[in-house]
Amino acid sequence: MTLKLSPQMIQSINLLTLPVLELRERILDEAEKNPALEVVSDSGLDVSDDIYSENSGSGSILRNSDKIKSKDASSSFLQFLENQPAKEETLQEHLLAQLLEVSLPEEERVLAESIIQNLDEHGFHFVAPESLYEELLGAEGQGAAQPLNDEQKARLEHVLDIIRNFDPIGTAFDNARQSLLFQAEKRNAPPLVMELLQNHFEELSNMRVSTFQKRLPGRTAEELADAFDFIKTLEPFPAREFGGNDVQFIVPDVYVYKVDTDSPEIDDHFAIVCEEKDLPVLKLSPMFVDLAKDGAGKEESAFVSEQLKSAEWFLNGLGKRNQTLVNVTREIVRRQKGFFLGYATAPSPLQMGEIAKALDIHEATVSRITSGKYLQCSSGIFALRYFFTNVAAPVKKKSAGVAAAPDEPKGGAAGFSKEEVKDRIRQLIEEAAKEGKKLSDEKISKKLEEFGMAVARRTVSKYRAELNIQSSYDR
Repeated sequence: MTLKLSPQMIQSINLLTLPVLELRERILDEAEKNPALEVVSDSGLDVSDDIYSENSGSGSILRNSDKIKSKDASSSFLQFLENQPAKEETLQEHLLAQLLEVSLPEEERVLAESIIQNLDEHGFHFVAPESLYEELLGAEGQGAAQPLNDEQKARLEHVLDIIRNFDPIGTAFDNARQSLLFQAEKRNAPPLVMELLQNHFEELSNMRVSTFQKRLPGRTAEELADAFDFIKTLEPFPAREFGGNDVQFIVPDVYVYKVDTDSPEIDDHFAIVCEEKDLPVLKLSPMFVDLAKDGAGKEESAFVSEQLKSAEWFLNGLGKRNQTLVNVTREIVRRQKGFFLGYATAPSPLQMGEIAKALDIHEATVSRITSGKYLQCSSGIFALRYFFTNVAAPVKKKSAGVAAAPDEPKGGAAGFSKEEVKDRIRQLIEEAAKEGKKLSDEKISKKLEEFGMAVARRTVSKYRAELNIQSSYDR
């Protein structure tokens, strides 16, 4: 069975991935190319009455409508925009630009785009790529999907291999070990390097020659030192150099308001509002609707019908995108109520699959609608993916020469999110440093138990690396 994607499905998938600023451009592009669509209004063409002028001594707000329309105000606004710091290129933008240079069937291109949009801040899968493939096959809302057959697995691996060979090399894996093995293999690494990455990965956080000579008595100190030097040239987190986490200018895609009401229309006393004020409002062109009713020549009638149908598909896609965003956000708020009420300093553990099951949609849809989008609430602005425990499902089929990801420790840190555990690890290390002490990963693991966080040493090592904190030996 091969991918069968209709133009409507491709369009709907693309709309789901777009954050509000990109969605605005997409709406305007569609209105420009399709005469059956009309822009009813576009508040984005006017200067917002809440724009601050950084160049005014008082930092006053431009409120007077006459001033906004004036030449001086327009110049001030343009200068404000020009003074905004340039946005760094994200990993997704960098990979998608390279994808444009590759000749692929449309179905595989959509799959590749979905995989790229599904990558986290390290360049690894947020949800398993098999799940993305299953969604594209139309499994949404139909219960558990059937495992991919050999032909589908081969096609998925083909697309993954293309992305993995893009710059930076080694993205689109489950974890750092798989990525490092791939990088090492591409660079024809010595057998000892491959052996260390395959069989001693967890111990590599402390690359002491003396320690590994005990584990590998047949290897000399020089061989081990050379292998360690080679491994240090590899990048465990391929996306580290790219922007996306330190965005300079963010427009929230959805807002969460606390509302004191018993209205049944307001779930859990929180109102969820999708950002629409900065988006152009579209409608079907009355002229085209009349032409469709009155009839015309054969060629004209076919053209009018085609444009109207395309316009309706686009409007339906927009509606689905916004409704999905609201529904997913509402479910996140319901499950993270303690955070939004201010009772918790960090989100509770939450998997995308839980949201997908509750809403009867595919997990890949949740991944897609939360990618690159932001939520604003009373506590500030947060990436939607901040509220999920970032653990991709294990890959069902190993790539040649690449080890499968180890399962996360069973029952580890129950009741705590990954971010909470990482935050506690950072605190423990900083507190120890103030006292002139260095905590090993093993000691950190034992101290975490005092807080009810049962986290294995190797997981501590992994989280510490993600925090860009060196081992106790190197500190």
